[in-house]
Amino acid sequence: MKISLTGTRGIPNRYGGFEQFAEQLSVRLAERGHEVWVYNPVDHPCRDNTFHKVNIIRKHLHEKLLGPAANYLYDWTCLGDAVSMKSDIILECGYASAAPVFRFIDFKNSKIITHLDGMEWQRPKWSQLTRKIIKRAEKTTIRLSHALVCDHPYIGSYFEETYGVKPWFIPYGADILKDPDSRMIEKYNVSPNEYYLVIARLEPENSLHTIIGGFLKPGCKEKLVIVGDIDTAFGRKLYNKSGTSKNIIFLDGIYDQNILNNLRYFSKAYFHGHSVGGTNPSLLEAMAAGSLIIAHDNQFNRFVLKDNAFYFNTEDDIRSFIGSFRDLSGRKEEMIRNNIRTIEESYRWEDITNRYEELFRKCLSGSAG
Repeated sequence: MKISLTGTRGIPNRYGGFEQFAEQLSVRLAERGHEVWVYNPVDHPCRDNTFHKVNIIRKHLHEKLLGPAANYLYDWTCLGDAVSMKSDIILECGYASAAPVFRFIDFKNSKIITHLDGMEWQRPKWSQLTRKIIKRAEKTTIRLSHALVCDHPYIGSYFEETYGVKPWFIPYGADILKDPDSRMIEKYNVSPNEYYLVIARLEPENSLHTIIGGFLKPGCKEKLVIVGDIDTAFGRKLYNKSGTSKNIIFLDGIYDQNILNNLRYFSKAYFHGHSVGGTNPSLLEAMAAGSLIIAHDNQFNRFVLKDNAFYFNTEDDIRSFIGSFRDLSGRKEEMIRNNIRTIEESYRWEDITNRYEELFRKCLSGSAG
């Protein structure tokens, strides 16, 4: 099959969850003999024309010139190109910026499958007007996609109850960390089991303000390491909030998976603050790396973690966990074992790839549902 992945900022991942998904899935599909194409912005640091047998196409993302509107132009350009080269399957990651152009594209030679990426319009960063635009894009996506994918059953339930359509449920995957190595974290001036960790895009829905606030409360001397690009308006706001605190360390973005997994493994606990959307890849990776997890309390995280994590809502919850960590850590090994078992049983990348191949075949035969 000729398969194009659109709607991301390219591979290898230098941005977020969709890019991690695109990297993992595209490489595996290419290894299985498919002709796979992924679109990268022109300024992506990868300069090669292929990445592990995946073909790379570069398109301009005029973000500095156009701001958020650049995402629309970029997605439309990538989608149009994927159609023009007669891809059998186009997997569009997200719908907010791509859906408005669906009605103007002739998909007679291609099947468009949309990964729904949660209830995008719920994200706090959007204005009321933007939420209405995204909600309309959601309806267009439902009407014009040949098939839909969601990464969490609660998202599937929302679309089924709201629109009467049933997306394919295919979650993300993760690889179990086999050989942890503390030397991988030495250059960041942190020591094993002496820091708490967050790895996330620095955006409002990821609860960074709450987590940081818990560590800024009087008397807290514990170290919090934050991995995420601070060169954004909200990232700078968080950085300024931490002030001169010596126990909050911003490491900026890190995209080496081995380093990230070792940071997770050697942390005292991993804070997962994602509050909107489905199953986040970074949560699965923390589980697979053997982290003790303290997660934002919502239905998405509880479905994945069940009783194998602690949950927070407020800064006081964060402070309470930090203060009573010694008592809480008695369940650490049991929780970690259970989470690794969950990854092995439900979130293996090879199984995820099998499901996508099945979806692609059924979509081409007209039986995807």
